[in-house]
Amino acid sequence: MIRLKLEQFSQAVPLFAEMAAWNVYVTAVLHQTTPGRVYIDNLDAPRSGFAVSLDCAYLVGDPENAAFNQALKLELAETLLAGDRVNPADPTLTVCLDSPDWEPALADILGDWRWPPIWGSNHHYLFKAPRLDWRERLPAEYTIVRLDGKLLAAQGDRLPQNIADSIRIGWQDETNFLQNGFGFVALHGQEIVCWCLADVTVGDACEIGVETVPAHRRCGLATAVTAATVEYCQQAGFKRIGWHCGADNPGSIGTAVNAGFMLERPYNFYEFHYDEPRHYAELGRFYFFEAHMYEEAADMLEIAIEVDESPPAYVYFLAARALAHLEEPVAIDYLQEAIAAGFKDKELLETLPEFIPYRQKPKWVALWATSP
Repeated sequence: MIRLKLEQFSQAVPLFAEMAAWNVYVTAVLHQTTPGRVYIDNLDAPRSGFAVSLDCAYLVGDPENAAFNQALKLELAETLLAGDRVNPADPTLTVCLDSPDWEPALADILGDWRWPPIWGSNHHYLFKAPRLDWRERLPAEYTIVRLDGKLLAAQGDRLPQNIADSIRIGWQDETNFLQNGFGFVALHGQEIVCWCLADVTVGDACEIGVETVPAHRRCGLATAVTAATVEYCQQAGFKRIGWHCGADNPGSIGTAVNAGFMLERPYNFYEFHYDEPRHYAELGRFYFFEAHMYEEAADMLEIAIEVDESPPAYVYFLAARALAHLEEPVAIDYLQEAIAAGFKDKELLETLPEFIPYRQKPKWVALWATSP
């Protein structure tokens, strides 16, 4: 396996072409307009490849290339998994595959570090045509303006932290953002309450995303600011405007569709938290709330507790809930641990149906006896 030098990145373009067709970050890495790393198995006729951007990691090509997979496993153990990351601020390693056939290989590559991954499903949208005039949709008490250098300077410490982080992490600095990125914001008075920023640009392609301050949601701001941003994109010559969001995020999906985007494809991703207790706690949450697989939830939460020096109360509490669904007597012991760790919502506890069989037991009556 070869970690490509910057001057060699172009040799990987054909191998990553299919993935790049719906991930502008891949194109941006290969064209060196955003930080990233690229690995291939062979310079002359590459069969398998791995790339890392600020946003995600990507596996492409032949998943049965055993030599490449083993070399990648060792390389990741010495770099990304050891703290040498492209995006040090990202708490997770998220992997996209160009084919489901990569799943067994992914287990070989990362199975000794974190397994299983947190599985999720996203949607990729492409802008097709405007569906509304954002000026007519904008509530009277708001204005939409471009996020330029003058506005950034005027905002100073009032600039929303998420915007500051997006510029610092995604664009490295304000100068690069102003030269190669763009964004539009909704102002309520002098306060920025909604923003749509370019996540990445390269050539005539870009990807954008939107965020709204909670107190100003549900009044059409996200759609209006997104539509204003897309209008700028078209005027600036962007031909491919992408949008990624969770398949379970109806708000983002609705914003995209209302602004003129159409679904290009659904896709799966595989997420690993660098922090081991957090990884297994999040897996437990996924199995409990999303999959309703209580045995698996209990297993993951018990691992999270085992590997954490000081497990938080919510992990003990969720483990107790999962075990209660399985009618395990030990569920009440985990409740005791949750209370000892700071859980105080007695009212919630009394309403959860999975604990009905436990409420007549002596241990239940004694649960709160020693709590603060």
